[in-house]
Amino acid sequence: MTTSTTAAISKIKCTAPRRSFTTAYQGTPGDGKHNHRLLTHIIPHKTTLKDGRHVEVDFFRHSPTDTEEDEYFAGMALMNLVIREGRSWPFEEEFTSVEDWSGYFLSHTAFVVRALDNGMDAARRNSSSQGEILGCFYIKPNFPGRCSHVCNGGFITAPRFRGLGVGRLMGNVFLRAARDLGYKSSYFNLVFKSNHGSVYLWESLGFQRVATLENAARLEGLGEDELDTAYGYRYDLEKLPEDYLVL
Repeated sequence: MTTSTTAAISKIKCTAPRRSFTTAYQGTPGDGKHNHRLLTHIIPHKTTLKDGRHVEVDFFRHSPTDTEEDEYFAGMALMNLVIREGRSWPFEEEFTSVEDWSGYFLSHTAFVVRALDNGMDAARRNSSSQGEILGCFYIKPNFPGRCSHVCNGGFITAPRFRGLGVGRLMGNVFLRAARDLGYKSSYFNLVFKSNHGSVYLWESLGFQRVATLENAARLEGLGEDELDTAYGYRYDLEKLPEDYLVL
């Protein structure tokens, strides 16, 4: 290898964007606050759920010295819970370390829905406390390089708080935040047909179903040899109203 070639390669390594090869299913461990300065006008976003509970959508809080207060652990626990459920995400193996989970969930920009007061769960049987995480989601490129302006999102509502409007809240904030982060469009790769709540939510928020992939997933709750269909949903963020989610 010539000296000039070596110098050229070194220059490329030095100038390449830190996150240029991130896709929907891989990434570098981060803190979920990539380009957070672009969102200071909307985050934290405070609102009220259907049951009157006050919540905020905010970035993850990290406490290296107190696992009880560290929301990274809460986020990983929710992720592993939906993996075990086996009905809405493609993963089969649970995350075993916060570092591995943060490489997936916190590589770019990620959020929690945090309770601001005490309350009850959706079934009105068990109490919940101030500071509890009701859900979480991320925004990051779906593809690398020339297609990195197309973002992807991943959403989790804690099972005992489903039906309170947490998912719709996350979807609404996702649209505004994704647009303000500079993404041109959003594409969700795998929305499973059997996940009726998710299908209804995205269509009610104006996402367009642009792809159908039959026999896409082995999900829990289906027949032994049954494979579920997956839909692809797209949203043109450049058409989002300027005043969407006005505070």
